[in-house]
Amino acid sequence: MSRRGGRPEERRARGDRTRRDLIDAGRALFTDPGYFHTSVADIVERSGVGTRGAFYHHFADKAALFRAVFEDVEQDVTLRSIASPPPGADSWERLARGLHDFLDAAREPEVQRIILIDGPVVLGWRTLRSIEERSSIAMIEQIVRGAVADGTIAELPVAELTHMLVAAVEEASLMIAHSDAPDRSRTAAAAVLDRLLDSLARPRPASRRTRRK
Repeated sequence: MSRRGGRPEERRARGDRTRRDLIDAGRALFTDPGYFHTSVADIVERSGVGTRGAFYHHFADKAALFRAVFEDVEQDVTLRSIASPPPGADSWERLARGLHDFLDAAREPEVQRIILIDGPVVLGWRTLRSIEERSSIAMIEQIVRGAVADGTIAELPVAELTHMLVAAVEEASLMIAHSDAPDRSRTAAAAVLDRLLDSLARPRPASRRTRRK
């Protein structure tokens, strides 16, 4: 039996590395110069995978790679903000800090370009939302459910409250991304977000309030 190409696990490992290289290259190029100014040839050259054949072995087209890149960036933002609360954080702190961290992420070039600007255009709303519902929205809903259950925030329909909070943060993030003064816009959005969250909260000690500058 021919051993050309190595053992199956070695081939899988090489394939995984190639896919990762393509995603990393796409992540860089879709940030700058952007999806619509990047070709498959550019991605192949940047990734160092060698040929277009290697690209098309893993992705049907450039849009398929963009989806993988979008999921990669979305996961990273979610892990940094919602999925990694500070030690000892209660449900209020997890929710407030997580949503504020999403506003912080809106100042990052790759989040601006891939998630906020090109994502809705390339993927379409339904696909984009289906990705978010499995990651960031699912995480936020879990925290909201816990906050309602433990009495931290008022008892309201969890799914609807989650989606309205997400919509508010996404719209604020777009404003930050398109602002000529993103730091000032971020500060203003943070103040509005705090007031919105305060309107949902049951009375709690002032020491438990989370404020981000």
